Amino acid sequence: MSLEKERIRVDYTREGVPASVQNFRPDIYRDGDVFYCVLGAPPSDNVIAKGATMEEAMLNWDIAYHQKEGK
Repeated sequence: MSLEKERIRVDYTREGVPASVQNFRPDIYRDGDVFYCVLGAPPSDNVIAKGATMEEAMLNWDIAYHQKEGK
């Protein structure tokens, strides 16, 4: 995974954005056909997810966040 691509500007307040994404505002990047949602520094303090769309990446990030937090 290369995150050297340009960061995407996101309206975190729009409808349908998961509450955890609204609260933590992870960075979102696009690399080719894949969107990445990233927060924190590797290896242990980060949450990373990907998806075919920005919305899918945010939903997957929400799931990964809750799994990491044990919720």
